[in-house]
Amino acid sequence: ETGGDGPFGWPHGFRIDRDGNLLIADGRTSEGRGQQVFKFSRDGKLLLTLGTKGAAGEGPNLFNGPCDVAIGTGGDVFVADGHQGSRVAKFSRDGRFLKSWGTKGEGPGQFNTPHAIAIDSRGRVFVADRGNKRLQIFDQDGRFLEQWQQFGRPSGILITPDDTIYVADVQDKQGIT
Repeated sequence: ETGGDGPFGWPHGFRIDRDGNLLIADGRTSEGRGQQVFKFSRDGKLLLTLGTKGAAGEGPNLFNGPCDVAIGTGGDVFVADGHQGSRVAKFSRDGRFLKSWGTKGEGPGQFNTPHAIAIDSRGRVFVADRGNKRLQIFDQDGRFLEQWQQFGRPSGILITPDDTIYVADVQDKQGIT
């Protein structure tokens, strides 16, 4: 629910983990809310909150436009912090900040709107670097592995259990690759 007394300012990206919990990135400050990532159980119980309610920035407890969230092989939480920020933030499954990587730019490991994030069966972290018109691929420690540039402006990523990758582009190619 947005507005009113609901918890969200601007819910943007979400994932369901292997236990059926829902993780939601709330990407914009609105009415004192936003700039957080929430984890809810199947029955709607709040299990985890990352970020500081209504406060923007790039630090261990701050987001600057979180767009999407992914869950690593060990349960770690990865956040594409990219509507104003230019990084990926990594947290332990219990919400402890572990690290972040990325700065604004065009080089390997740099971002211009890291808009979506997903993890394949090998544990590689795929980041839709929308403004740079590419996917960047990292290991779970943030080491750059490679980039793919055939997607237009990637805005969403879904990786199926058999590692089929779907990339949504709503701007340039206006379709799913």
